Amino acid sequence: MHISKTLRLFGVIALFLSSMHAWAQQPARLLVKNARLFTMAPSQKDVFTGYLAVDNDGKLIAVAAGDPPATLTAKETWDANGHWILPGFLSAHSHLWQAAFRGIAADKTLPGWIDGLYNQKAAKAAPEDFYWFTLDGALDHLQHGITAAYTFNFGGTAWGRCQGIDCDQFAYKAETQSGIRFVHGFQPDKINDKISATDTPAMAMARLKLFMDWLAQQPPSSHFLSVMLNGGTSFNETYQQAVAEKAMMDRFHIGNQSHYLEPPDTVAAERAKFKWFVDSGLLTTPGLYFGHFIHPDDAILQKVAAAHSGMSWNPLSNGRLASGVADIPKYFKMGIRVGMGVDGEASADLADPFENMRTGLYAIRDKYEDATIMSPYQVLYLHTMGSADVMGVKDKLGSLEPGKYADFLVVDPTRLGAVFDPYATLVLVAAERDLERVYVGGELKVDHGKLLDQDYNKVLAESARRATATMQ
Repeated sequence: MHISKTLRLFGVIALFLSSMHAWAQQPARLLVKNARLFTMAPSQKDVFTGYLAVDNDGKLIAVAAGDPPATLTAKETWDANGHWILPGFLSAHSHLWQAAFRGIAADKTLPGWIDGLYNQKAAKAAPEDFYWFTLDGALDHLQHGITAAYTFNFGGTAWGRCQGIDCDQFAYKAETQSGIRFVHGFQPDKINDKISATDTPAMAMARLKLFMDWLAQQPPSSHFLSVMLNGGTSFNETYQQAVAEKAMMDRFHIGNQSHYLEPPDTVAAERAKFKWFVDSGLLTTPGLYFGHFIHPDDAILQKVAAAHSGMSWNPLSNGRLASGVADIPKYFKMGIRVGMGVDGEASADLADPFENMRTGLYAIRDKYEDATIMSPYQVLYLHTMGSADVMGVKDKLGSLEPGKYADFLVVDPTRLGAVFDPYATLVLVAAERDLERVYVGGELKVDHGKLLDQDYNKVLAESARRATATMQ
């Protein structure tokens, strides 16, 4: 047997052996058999036919090839009949609340788009509106097969009426009630460049503490993954923003995703601010990664790679806003960690990971004029394990392995035709219409496009009503 095939076989055996003890101890909540499994486990690239089992805590206790043993019992058994199962997609960069404003500023690049959305629309929204906006976006993500997301929440002193923590409270309630897993992105205050009586680092720290104290009083939820800062260093004109964000990260041991080097309009000004990330210690603080990160120079890339930092690649919104194409193959070579995000539905318009993967893959191949520069497997890995890595949850999500949460998708291959390469067919051919089921923690959340736990039409109507009111 060829040595590579032998190693891959050992990978399947390892998955089986690692789960034997767990399922022998208790009956499973759910057993799925006769499935074609795309586990995305780093040690298991080959697709195989087998089964998976989920315990009462919503975690995988068995993922293995072949038929389940007779000793593996379950409360519910489902025969997948050869349908394809893969991990739920993760979006490492999402603005859930922006689902209320799809299609806005259709002919604008980022600066004009920000003015149209944030200054003219979101700034007029009331705190309670963000419950409905966020719920709309979370359900839309889930319906498209995204089972976990980093969500940038609206707040802070930069825009609108969300200057306390009430918008974060409403958004957090929507996130927990939606069924999606989430990193709650907290918008820190914008530090005043003159350090006036308000908008100081101390005031910003106090508002974050108020939210963290409130959060500690909420019922525990396995859907809540962590709090991170929506970094705003590149959007401010003072070094004190970076210093304040570093202090917040250190005090509360939280991460930070910082929008950086997105539009071509402001490249020189944003590159000049990279010194702030370095001098403040923000760059080397564990848990920092960059959103978009399209226009770095080589000096920036080298320092980001040395810090073992990463970025979220958001092809749909980058194309929509004419922001440019991130040089992902170059980032790979330098050792920069990469995840993928669908951004917000006001800039990407569809929270569709299938379209996101294709858009990104095609853009990179166009950029290099080389069809071998990136493979379907690589781009699928980025939207699963890559995103889990930068979000700090690769021990919990991103692949189908015992001990991780049983968040997975079922794809019906009936309409996909002859399959010559399963990864190529999944990434290049499959679409939302082929997404048969969405599970979170082993619980069925979406069945043939229908959300089972929410009246999405009601949510959409209420979100639209409130968004329309911001036009008055």
